[in-house]
Amino acid sequence: MLAVGFARKCIKTTTDRISNLPPNVTKQILECLPLQEAARMSILSSHWRQKWALISQLILDEGFFSNILKHRTETADISLAYSKAVNDILFSHVGPISKLVLYLPSWFPKEIDLCQWIRYVRANGVQDFTLVYDRDPEKNLPASLFSCVGLTHLTLCKLISLPPNFRGFPCLVSLSTSIATCVHSPSTSIDANVLETLISKCPQLQSLYLLIIDPQVNLSIRAPNLEDLYVEGLLSELCLKGDTVITKLTLDVDFDKPSLQNRHMSEIFTCLTNVEKLVLRERFWWRIRSYDSPKKFPSKLEQLRTLKLEGMTLHRQWTISLALSFFVSCPHLEQLYIKASKLHAVSDQPPSDKIEGSCILPCLKNVQLFGISGLTGELQLIKFLLAYSPLLEEMAIELSTTIGGAAEKFDFAKETVRYHRASTNVEVIINAK
Repeated sequence: MLAVGFARKCIKTTTDRISNLPPNVTKQILECLPLQEAARMSILSSHWRQKWALISQLILDEGFFSNILKHRTETADISLAYSKAVNDILFSHVGPISKLVLYLPSWFPKEIDLCQWIRYVRANGVQDFTLVYDRDPEKNLPASLFSCVGLTHLTLCKLISLPPNFRGFPCLVSLSTSIATCVHSPSTSIDANVLETLISKCPQLQSLYLLIIDPQVNLSIRAPNLEDLYVEGLLSELCLKGDTVITKLTLDVDFDKPSLQNRHMSEIFTCLTNVEKLVLRERFWWRIRSYDSPKKFPSKLEQLRTLKLEGMTLHRQWTISLALSFFVSCPHLEQLYIKASKLHAVSDQPPSDKIEGSCILPCLKNVQLFGISGLTGELQLIKFLLAYSPLLEEMAIELSTTIGGAAEKFDFAKETVRYHRASTNVEVIINAK
């Protein structure tokens, strides 16, 4: 009887904690859910009813579209249902919207709907807008988009042109966009002036992501407040103009004209005196063999603290020579990350004398090496880093799956243990998958 009475007492005193959550907590919970699931929360209780309409981030992405697509096969039916769903959400919403992600399939026929939704963006003070629209690359974006002067973050699909009366985005701090050769007219180069004009009319721009697929593009970037630059794709030339305050640069670019590679290397890195983090990804190394590596760059990267080299072919001596050029030019380097290319040559090149005694790395503290297979060039590099880094604290080496069995891995570990270490505190960690 005592047990039963105690249970009844507990039931009577139990409160609905979910319904009594503070409004800001309720909002955070809803924003972590897909929009359809957030709307379904309305059935929990009167407390949750229509709470989804207060969400400040509306993610109408491809996943949202896929849910609309369910049980529908006709294009007209899907288009009508999607238009209705988006309209219901936007025009039922209460309060400010800080972020809106809008996905449209390539065949979406209702241009009038898109124009109406962009006007909604402008009228409701949306600051972060992403438009994913896989449309015909020859078709321009609605001109009304370029009048949303309150935007601070903008992600666009392929950029074709700008309205003649475009005055810029005075508040924009982050821009992500792409330009590519027209599928129907591959011989026609895109107009880089469109992109250059857009960038130049964003005076507060701090972060820029560009995807460029056109080997004929000569791109010049002038953005005095730009701090983070990511360029990906295939292009002819990249030039950074004026004084730059870029602190993070990521290049995943294949310069289509090898003869220009030499000049690009010097010009790009010479003007990056403020860069603190440099990332060179796989495409960057595709034609790098045509580059005659100097002993050092014309100007030192005095502020560089982190260097990430991804997709390097470490069995090639010209690649290691270029890496040494970076080491010599970065006297304050602290973090080094190298990921070896998965495309290894059948025969390993003989060791080079250039790597021994090339420079001292006085500030290097942490090294991470990935995809290491035990090739001669890789062993050379490990030996050098251990011997000429007096402050090194940790070297983590992740072995490639191509290195073989336990015996080969043991031989690799035994070899690296033999290497001289300038730092008495360094810990070498070898991970084998």
